[in-house]
Amino acid sequence: MKRTTQTGFTLVELLVVMGLLSGFMIILTDIATASVDVQNESAATSSVAQDGRYILARLSYDITRATSVTTPGSLGATATSLMLVIGGVNHTYSLNGTNLQLASSLGTYNVNGSESTVSGFSVQRLGNVGGKDTLRITFTVTSKARDDQGQRAQTFTTTVGRR
Repeated sequence: MKRTTQTGFTLVELLVVMGLLSGFMIILTDIATASVDVQNESAATSSVAQDGRYILARLSYDITRATSVTTPGSLGATATSLMLVIGGVNHTYSLNGTNLQLASSLGTYNVNGSESTVSGFSVQRLGNVGGKDTLRITFTVTSKARDDQGQRAQTFTTTVGRR
């Protein structure tokens, strides 16, 4: 009598393999989701910090080379815009909606990036009568990207004097 052997997998073996593959797929999906969440959080935090540093640098650069500060006009005054005269040309920083804009005779430009918004822009004039203009500037940068914890926001404050 001749015996024939059948090759293949039993139903139990197939179920065990499918169960193991399902477990691995769930673990890989969780890892991928966590990775995307960390990337979104990093992008939001990075855009806020980068835009905040750029705005501070741009304001400091323009204030130090300005020949005069028009707005705010008097010591202790606070304004929601900053008007400078640089090389005989008026430059105005002000909020237009959620963008900080720089307007001059050369055109109007958004100072913040497309991935963030600016709010609470205020400028206070400090210093002594007859002294160089010193300004305290405060603004908040908020990311447009949302993550599990909401939007990222950071308030920046600096004091800059004209030379």
